[in-house]
Amino acid sequence: MPRYHIDTDMGVDDGLALYNANRVLGRSLTNVSTVWGNVTVETATRNALVFRALMPDARFDVVAGADRALDGHRAGAGHVHGEDGLGGAAKTLGKRLLKRIAATEVKPLDALPVGQGRVTIIGIGPATNIPYLVARYGKKNVTRIVLMSGAFFDPGNITPHAEFNAYSDPLALRRVLALGVPVTFVPLDLCRKIVLTRATVRSYLKTNRSRVVRLLVESHMAYMDHYIAWEGLDGCFPHDAIAVLAAWRPERFYRVPGRVTVETTGARRGKTTLVPDPRSSVEVAMGGDLKWVRQFLAAP
Repeated sequence: MPRYHIDTDMGVDDGLALYNANRVLGRSLTNVSTVWGNVTVETATRNALVFRALMPDARFDVVAGADRALDGHRAGAGHVHGEDGLGGAAKTLGKRLLKRIAATEVKPLDALPVGQGRVTIIGIGPATNIPYLVARYGKKNVTRIVLMSGAFFDPGNITPHAEFNAYSDPLALRRVLALGVPVTFVPLDLCRKIVLTRATVRSYLKTNRSRVVRLLVESHMAYMDHYIAWEGLDGCFPHDAIAVLAAWRPERFYRVPGRVTVETTGARRGKTTLVPDPRSSVEVAMGGDLKWVRQFLAAP
């Protein structure tokens, strides 16, 4: 059975991604590691445990990873995702659940078993943990790395040049590209073609009123308020959930192979550049069957 590992900084869109990953990958989703980014690694870990607890069929282990970038950078995105990473929705969680989560022992990355067969790594936060994960699993065992990262032709969302995950730890992203493992980028260029409206997310409750779906809906409301000011739309781009779908059904996406470079310093920190090359094992998803993606994400 193929296995999947998700590495996440557990903001609002990460929650939607983890919910959908559990939905489509099931028991083949064996591990979730947390990383600093949208929130602190401690908050990201708490949120991963919350989602696991609210999804009765979830069987993945949660391990905690890096609390800052390789160069020490650790600025987050609490102003977008809320300090709780859930758009303020943590206040809706019961005290009993939070007490149980707080008492849960979470092991570090080096507690992951070595090897154990083929795995696809899905990175939906800064790339800080990814080189270590590849070393832990063994390069020959990593089928592919799928990253929600980069902006190649669109402007960035953290600076005019860079997407947030790439900006947060460009040194780690450069190391990932140097590993020689196949990599698929799911960049802003693709994510901005897919919009989840506020009405669509609210409509989830018409067919599914589970605790986890109620949390997803509540967390997205404040998150979408930010999009009104930032992008001029009453909705959001479901970045990380798109990356999960690209890992699960790569044939649904149009991918351009090429050489990707990452700038690591100065005003262009995190800038990603693509030079098409059909011989490359790195590819950038730029389009595909996006009607299928929209329909899938509209129905929880």
